[in-house]
Amino acid sequence: MLWRHLCLVRAWSAAGLLTCSMLGTAALAEPDTPAPRGETETVDVLAAQKSGDLTLDVRGSGQDRVRMTLQNTSAKRLNVVLPPGLVASSLAAQRGGGGGGFQSMGVGAVTNRQGSFGRFAAPPGSESGFQSVPVAGEPDTQTVTVPAGQKVELTIPAVCLNYGMPTPTYRDRFHLVDVNEYTPDPRIRKALRSLAETGTSQGVAQAVMWRVCNNVPFELMVEQASKVINVSEVALAARFVEAVDMANGEEVVDPRYLTESRVFVHVQGEGALAKDAQRLSDELAGLRVLGLPVRVINPQELKEVTSAPALFLNVTLTDGRTGETQGRVNLTRASAEGQWLPLGKTTFTEGSSPSVLDGRGLAKALDHAVAAAFVSVKPVKRGVGSTTLKVENRLPFTLANVIVKAGNSSGAPAVPFNGLGVGPGRSAQASIQAPGAVVERVELNGL
Repeated sequence: MLWRHLCLVRAWSAAGLLTCSMLGTAALAEPDTPAPRGETETVDVLAAQKSGDLTLDVRGSGQDRVRMTLQNTSAKRLNVVLPPGLVASSLAAQRGGGGGGFQSMGVGAVTNRQGSFGRFAAPPGSESGFQSVPVAGEPDTQTVTVPAGQKVELTIPAVCLNYGMPTPTYRDRFHLVDVNEYTPDPRIRKALRSLAETGTSQGVAQAVMWRVCNNVPFELMVEQASKVINVSEVALAARFVEAVDMANGEEVVDPRYLTESRVFVHVQGEGALAKDAQRLSDELAGLRVLGLPVRVINPQELKEVTSAPALFLNVTLTDGRTGETQGRVNLTRASAEGQWLPLGKTTFTEGSSPSVLDGRGLAKALDHAVAAAFVSVKPVKRGVGSTTLKVENRLPFTLANVIVKAGNSSGAPAVPFNGLGVGPGRSAQASIQAPGAVVERVELNGL
C-alpha cells in the first residue's frame, strides 16, 4: 500500500517538533468589528444548520484536520456548540471507497493546542477542571461564537476513519453529521465520542480509530508509521479499545477505567525512617500523583500487574537535614509484553521532617519531582512579551495539563497549559508571557 494512501498523521521534523500546521491549530477568524447588540442563543451546530440559522462549509485540510466555516444567517448572536462525536463525512468513503472517494474524518475539539484531540474533560475525582473551564484567552472547546450575519472559520484536529483511502484536500467537501448518523456500529460511535470527550493526543486517537473502524493491526501501524505512532501510543490505544469493548450498553467509556491501576507506589525508609515510610504508604493510598489515583503495592506484586501502560514509583526515604525529608524515586513502566522496564530516576526534598510529613505532602513532592524529571520545557523562540516553549514528554501517558512556573523563584506565578495533548515520546509548543519557565507539575488522564 502506497504511503500517500495511508492517511497517516503528519511526520515529525528532524528536530522532533510538530510542524507549524500539525493538527490544525484553530484559526478563530472572528470579525474585527464588534458584534451587534441583541439576543444571544446557544445552539447545537447540527440543529442550527437544520433550522437554517447556520450554514456550514466543511472541507478537507490534510490528513489530520478539517476546515469549517460557520455562517450565521440569523438575526441573533449564536454560541454554537460542537458536541463530541461529530464526523466530517464523505459518502464515497462510507460506501467503502473507490470511484475517486476520499477519507471521512472524525472531528475533535476546537483548540489552539498542537497535537491534542478532544475536550480533555476532567475525570471523576480529579482536582483540576482540565478543559471544563477555558483558560483566559483560549477558546471554549465546546462553543464557537458567531455574530449575527457574519462567519467564523475554524481549523479543527481530526482523525482518518477509512484506512488506505486518499487524503482529503480543500477541493473536497464534507457533510457534517453526528457519528450515530455516520455508522450503525456501536464500537465506532462509542470510541469517537469518548475520545472527543476525554481528550488525548492525535497519534493515540488515530491509532484507536484505525483499529476500531478498519481493524488495522497495531503492529502494522508501528511498522508503517513508526515516526508518528510509537509503541507507547499504541499501548494507550490498545488499553482504550479494551475499555470500549468492556463498556457494554454505555454510550461512552467510563474514564475511571482509564485512570485506575495506572500509578503504583511503594514507599520504604532507610534505618529509622522505616516506620514513617509505612505510615506515609497508608496515607498515600487513594491520593493522586500526576493526576492519577495511587495504588500502594509491594514490588513483589508487580508481576500480577500486566495491563500496560502503567508506572511504578519505588520511593526510598533517606536521611536529610533537620526539618526536611529527602528521598530517591526509581521509575519503571509496564510494557505491552507484561514486563517492567526502567524509565529513570529522580530525587526530591520536602520542607517538613519525616515525622511531620503526611501523605498529601509526599504526593505533592512526588508530583513535582517526577514532572520536573520527565517533562521538560525549553525556550525555542523569544518574541516581544512572549516566549515559545518546546514541551517534551518522557512519560508513557499523554499529557493532559502541564503547570509551569514563570521563573525559578518560589513566588513565581503558576501558568497552566490545559489540554496540551502531548503524546508519550512526543513534543509540542506552547507560549508564555515570560522569558522562560520551569515545570511545576503535570496532570494525566490515563489516555
